[in-house]
Formats: sequence, structure tokens, C-alpha cells
Amino acid sequence: MRLQVLPIVIAAAGLAQAQQPITSPALNSPAVFAGFNDWLGAEARGVRIGSDGRLRLSPSLRRVSELPEGVVWAAVADGTGGAFLSAGTEGKLFHYSGGNVKPWAQVKGGIIFAMAKLGNDLLVAPSGEGKVFRVSPTGDVKPFAEIEARVVWGLGVQGGDVVVAGGGEHGAVLLLTREGGGRRLAQLPEETAFTALAPDGSGGWYLGTHGRGMVLHFIADRLETLMASGFEEVRALAVVDGQVFIGANNGLANRMATGSLEKRESYLSETGSSTKSAVIRLDKSRVPETLWQSNQGQIFALTSWRGQLLVGTGNRARIFAIPLTDRGRNQEAFSALQDLGTAQATGFVATGSDLLVVGSNPAEVHHLSDSQASEGTVESRVLKGNPIADWGRSYLEAEQPSGTAVELQLRTGTAETPDSTWSPWTPPLRSGERPGVPPARFAQFKLKLSSTRGGATPTVDSVKVYWNNRNLAPAWDGIDVMPPGVVILRNAPPDDIGIERVPLETQKLIPSMQYAGSEKRSFRRASQAFVFRVSDPNTDTLQYRIRLLPERGTPIELEKAWREKFFTFDTLPVPDGRYRLEVTATDAPSQPFNSVLTSTHRTAAFIVDHTPPVLSELSAVAEGEGIRVRFTANDATSVLKEAALSADGENWLQVLPEDRIFDDSTERFDVLVPRDLVRGDRVLVRVIDAHSNEQTAFVFIGSAGKK
Repeated sequence: MRLQVLPIVIAAAGLAQAQQPITSPALNSPAVFAGFNDWLGAEARGVRIGSDGRLRLSPSLRRVSELPEGVVWAAVADGTGGAFLSAGTEGKLFHYSGGNVKPWAQVKGGIIFAMAKLGNDLLVAPSGEGKVFRVSPTGDVKPFAEIEARVVWGLGVQGGDVVVAGGGEHGAVLLLTREGGGRRLAQLPEETAFTALAPDGSGGWYLGTHGRGMVLHFIADRLETLMASGFEEVRALAVVDGQVFIGANNGLANRMATGSLEKRESYLSETGSSTKSAVIRLDKSRVPETLWQSNQGQIFALTSWRGQLLVGTGNRARIFAIPLTDRGRNQEAFSALQDLGTAQATGFVATGSDLLVVGSNPAEVHHLSDSQASEGTVESRVLKGNPIADWGRSYLEAEQPSGTAVELQLRTGTAETPDSTWSPWTPPLRSGERPGVPPARFAQFKLKLSSTRGGATPTVDSVKVYWNNRNLAPAWDGIDVMPPGVVILRNAPPDDIGIERVPLETQKLIPSMQYAGSEKRSFRRASQAFVFRVSDPNTDTLQYRIRLLPERGTPIELEKAWREKFFTFDTLPVPDGRYRLEVTATDAPSQPFNSVLTSTHRTAAFIVDHTPPVLSELSAVAEGEGIRVRFTANDATSVLKEAALSADGENWLQVLPEDRIFDDSTERFDVLVPRDLVRGDRVLVRVIDAHSNEQTAFVFIGSAGKK
């Protein structure tokens, strides 16, 4: 029984790390590059990355020409080893031959997505025109036929007939045209367009659609549905020995139609993104099997070459190779054959035993040969310290037959993208040799595979890179000293006095007297709370030693290993006076003993005050139509903040001192109370200091001594 391998090239569950620079490992744990996904963010040139993660030299690929446009939409062989290319959004045609690309013709209309050779002429169908044009070898453009398709995605030639696959006003249409005429072969109103077309070798055609991603077979004027791919569209089809290989995508068709393909991505896909593309095989019995799928890019082109199905993808223009046979796929399910260095690989054109590979963004032509490259390089994706690292030894596991070699180099830098500020590449390192690079936040390694024997290749099994984050001390932003009486705890605070007795400015800091972030807040007199604003550059767990520093006298240790970023203590055991809180943060919970670092911060001075103010010189005497109330309030430690009197025993009247502002520890008061507010024979007075200590007294009307 054959084990079916579904090579999830970019498995959604395993790709979070593939999108960003590799971050710092656990202590003494290396970054290991051994599986396929480990190499996804690497820049590979001339190196083949197998589905098992092993690296070998690839078939030779070289860039042979460039185009002035950004995207090459279609390519077709010219019959003499070159190719015709449509590029840009204005119907421009180019001819590649002998290593050079030259402008050839321009056809009225929009983007040309489909071309076909008819004798020595070229047939093209620009979008939006509803016409097929014929272009002669000298570049002369003439109308060939009117068609009822607004966008044409496929053109095929059978003798003197031309098959047109595209989309019109009433859905997907398949047309047969001859010069000056034609007829409709099939229509699918429920699909937007036929987006792929391939001959079946028996006079019929395989078709792919946009809408529900259908695969169909048209033969003998009959349209047969073979499968629904489960994707939005089928972009490419390849028929090999009676098997149909299908390139299906999500999220590409609209960008193709508008001519807005993205630039090359520096990293490959969003974390948690859904599947974007797949290669599905229909065997001769029309049984479907998913051979490859990706959540990182879309499929632009398929072709068979040297016993493999080549898959042109974006937005990193990687060419994947899938063995055509079951036996071949059991040995290696797939490989990343080459990287063009552009954003998309949008076309393949056969030239004898070799291939022309078309890249877009920028538009380029590459030559892929069956001969093996003599040299190739792989630059890893960036390794990231937290926040700065010492970079240690790297270990290379590789098979190096006679005449082959593998070199390993390392470099470091402070910018996430390597630039001129990075260190130069080290000389080639032996496996396990200390690299001698400066400490830095970022690093990258490079492998160079080479061979002086034709057909022989080294094989890299794995690379392990060791580094350790340089420990940095905790960094203080400050300590917030909360107003007196605020209590901050992890658990619910004990019951206390009602909220009506909590100072208004303090109530604002205690939302609903319950929660503020992860801690719980309340109010209790003689409490003093603090909030620590401190972080660790290495994201280490911190703990704190807390001491109370009196203005005079010996420090008082409050905690040795406190873990919260807030702290409250009861001030009653300490005398009134000025104090500072000293907090020493340590990363001891996360660091080895001999690398522990600490950082200390002291608060500004704050006051501990338990003593209420003193009231003196209190009098209440009749004067005209009212009662004149005079008194003096004094506090030994704090500024006074509030005063009130009651002449009826029920209502408190807030009063200001003689100078109209509470700004001193001693304040004098002189208040005339209207007679109609007075009931009874006495007046009550209350004063409160800045620490909410309260003093009250009363005096009989007509007397001058406090009670």
C-alpha cells in the first residue's frame, strides 16, 4: 500500500515562525535548520530545498534578459528557441531571442492574458476589446475575429480553428473562431470565466473556471464537470500521460484582472492565514489527489519538465518541483527548485530540453537548464536576539562527496534588514568553530554549496546556530506614589469605610472601588500604595526588594522577593515624617546565578502623617443678622486641604480660609453664618489635612472656647 503524502508546504499550524525573524531560543538551545519550513524565509540561489529540508545544488538558472514593464502576463514559444511576451497594461508585445528582448508590437486594448501561435503569426486577445487580433512576424496587427468574451484567459489552436476561453457578460464562455467568424461551444452562466485551457491530446480541452474553481472537460460538443477544486479559481492546467494537474488559487483572479500584482514579499505570509493555493492531480480514472498546498503564495503557471511538474508561484517567485510519478513522490514529495529573485514566476516556455522562465515585478527572462549548477548559496532568514545576543558556534551536518564542498559564514548587525552597517561575512567557518562576530541583536548565516564534478552535489542535512541573549539590567521608568489611603492588592481588599468618606480625587483612581487592570483597588486610611513602571529588556521575570527610607534613621525592609508591580503597606507602625521608597528590581527568577542583574529606583519624598490637625481660637458670637465664627487650624506635618462647619447639626457648609486658598499647615478662618441657617445653641467645625486625618470641635454660640 502506498503511503499518501500531502506535502503541506506552508502548514497554517506551523508557519508563525516562518514569517518573522527567528527570535531568541531558550537558554543554550540552538536554532535548528533541518526541515523544509525552516528554510522558507531564506534566499536560495542555485540550491534545491527538498521536502525533507535537505539542500542540494539545483539545475542551473541564469537571468538572460529584462523587460521595461513590471509584469509579464503571457508567454509563448516563437518556434526558434525564443518567445513572444505580453507585458504591462497597454497591450505591449515583446520578442525574446538570442538573449535579447525587443519591443515587437502594441495591440489596441488592455492587458493581454492569452496568446497562441497560428502558423508564423501570433494571436492575441486584449481584455475589454471583444476581439482577437493577428500579429505578423513583422509586428503588423490586424483583426482576426469578433468574440463575445470581454476577458480572454486562454487561446488554443487546432488546425485552422482557434479556441477561446474567457468570460463575457453572461458568465464563462468557450468559443470557436476562424478568421472573420466563429461560434459558441459552451457557456457557464454560474461561473465568472474560464481561466485555464489545456488540450487533452484527443481533440478535446480541459478547462478551469473562476467562481467555484471547477475543472471541466469539453469534447465532441459536450461539457463534462470533472471536479470542484474547493478554491476560487483554477489558474493553470497541465496534462501529462492522461493525468491532469491543476493549479488552484484563492484571492488572485481580481488582482490579475486589474493588473495589480504585488511586489516581492520579504516574508512569506500572515500568521494564521488560510490556504492560498494547491496542486491537485486527477489521475486517469479522474480520482483527485492533493499533491501540494500553500498558505503563502499563489500559483501562476504549471509545466512538465524532466519527469517533474514545475509550479511557478508568487510573491517570492519560487519554482517548486513535484515528481510526476507516485514512486518519485514517495522518495521526495516536492522541492523548492529555484528562486528567481522577482515577485512572481508567471510563465514557462519550452526551448528544446531547457526552459525559459518568466518572472514579474521586475519583468525578467531566465534560462533553466537541466545541467546542474556548479555553485549555489543560501542566506538564512534573520536570527533575532532579545535585545542583544552573543553569537556562538554553528554546527553543519553535510555530506560532501569528492569534488564538492559546503562553506558556512556568519554576520551580525543592529538593523533588521542587512545593510552596510552589518559586519562583513566571516571567513568560511569549520563546523563548531567560534565565529568571532561582535554582539548584536540580529545575525544571519550563509551556506555556499559548490561542485567541481559534473552531477556531483553536496547535501546539507542541518545547520544549528547557538547564541545566548546578553542579559541586560531591568529598566526603570519610575514609581508612581499613589494618594494616601489607596490600597492596591491582587486579591479583594478587606471591607472598609463607605465610598462617601473617600476623598473625591482618590475615588477617581479607584474605578467602582474594585478593578484597575489586573489589580484590585480600594481605600483604607493609613495605607500607602505604589505602582512600579519597570520593564526588562530580555523580558525576564522580575522580583523586587523593597525598603522604606526615612529622612533620618535606619532603612526599614518591607519585602525581599516581591513579585507584583504594585505594592501597598500600612503606615501605622512608622512615625510621622518624610520617607522614600527604594525598590531594587532583579531578574533572578529567569537568569543563572552568575548573570543576575539588578536595578534600583527611589521615589520622590512622600509624607506619612497619622496625626489630625489641631483646632484653636474657636468662637461663635452674634453679629448683626448672623453668627461670626472664627477658628484657627494647624497640622504638624501636612498642608490642610478642607474645612467645614455646621450651624444646624445636619448640613455641612464648606468654607475657605481667610486667604481664600488651602496652601499651608496653618490656616485662619473668619465666617459670617446667616441667622436663618442656625438652629440650636452650638456650631460644629471640621478640618481635614492632606492625608485625610480629620479633627472636629464645637463651640456654644456666644462663647469663645472649643470643645
